[in-house]
Amino acid sequence: MYFKESVYRSRVDRVMRSMEQGGVDFMLIPPGPNFFYLTGLETESMERIALLILEKDSVKVICPELMKEQILEETWVRDIISWGDDTDPYMLAGQMLKNSKNTAIEGNLPYFHYKAMRKYINGLESDADQIMNSLRIEKDEGELAAIREAVRRSERSLQNSIGEINEGITEKKFSTILEEEMQENGLDSPAFSSIVSFGKNAALPHHSPDGTKLVKGDSVVIDFGGRYMGYASDTTRTFFFGNPGEEMMNIYEAVKQANQKVEKKIDPQTTYSSMDAMARSVIDTAGYGDRFIHRLGHGLGISVHEEPYLVPKNTHMVMKNSVFTVEPGIYIPGKGGVRIEDTNYFDGSTCVSFNKLKKDLFII
Repeated sequence: MYFKESVYRSRVDRVMRSMEQGGVDFMLIPPGPNFFYLTGLETESMERIALLILEKDSVKVICPELMKEQILEETWVRDIISWGDDTDPYMLAGQMLKNSKNTAIEGNLPYFHYKAMRKYINGLESDADQIMNSLRIEKDEGELAAIREAVRRSERSLQNSIGEINEGITEKKFSTILEEEMQENGLDSPAFSSIVSFGKNAALPHHSPDGTKLVKGDSVVIDFGGRYMGYASDTTRTFFFGNPGEEMMNIYEAVKQANQKVEKKIDPQTTYSSMDAMARSVIDTAGYGDRFIHRLGHGLGISVHEEPYLVPKNTHMVMKNSVFTVEPGIYIPGKGGVRIEDTNYFDGSTCVSFNKLKKDLFII
């Protein structure tokens, strides 16, 4: 566990209050981000079923016998029901839920587990993700500190690697250098596979690094992040290798202005949809509205992409201590692209960026 037991118990208490308000008797949380959020154990779903089972005033884990000691050593939960290979774990879980009239199930539960359990679940089924997502938006001080450190260490990794960008280096080679540097800087792991895009590949927002070699005039888009204490960072910077020409430099300035306008204008009355609209207005004015082809940003925490999403349909007011990216971009097929992304949080009055890397146009 990265935090004190009291932190996890407080989170569970919040979940249980939401369950009571929604008329939910039980909540089933499989291994994954929500399991980690509530227990402190980083683990993923596997073929053997394991569940955190929340009931009013009761927190239990049902897990395979081989996982029991890990639960005892790495979480605060002590009510553990373990099962062996001669036991039907789905029936065992069903017996625990036999009095439930409304069970909340998380979407992260693999379908084959859900299908096997379905005949044992009584009553209605609710969406556990709706409860969990709304609670995870507001970060506590420990979470904010972990994300801040993830950003700091990942930015230092890029700064230490940037000197390796020379003519002829491949996207894949630089991606490897950057991710090795993240390990050297004490990050648990990359938060995701780094996106390194040269030249025309920079017009593809989710390009996977390949053998493309860097040549003069190329855009260099680097979208990277690290994981620290289980929490992710997500940053993008765009550079140019040599003079890219007037159009690409104008595009860069438009993207930078869109990024900065949003971050400067956020206040307690700002909605996530209005953030998206502010960025689009800048890019529309520059004449590239149809080349801003994705949402403005997303929430960030245990998951790289989580609530809140900065999209036109999200009319919720910005929440205090919510963490989110602001990442406008312009993409010109066959030529290149520019994206600038910061990891930010709202402190209750203004937008605060975790990032320290400059955003001025930089030619390598």
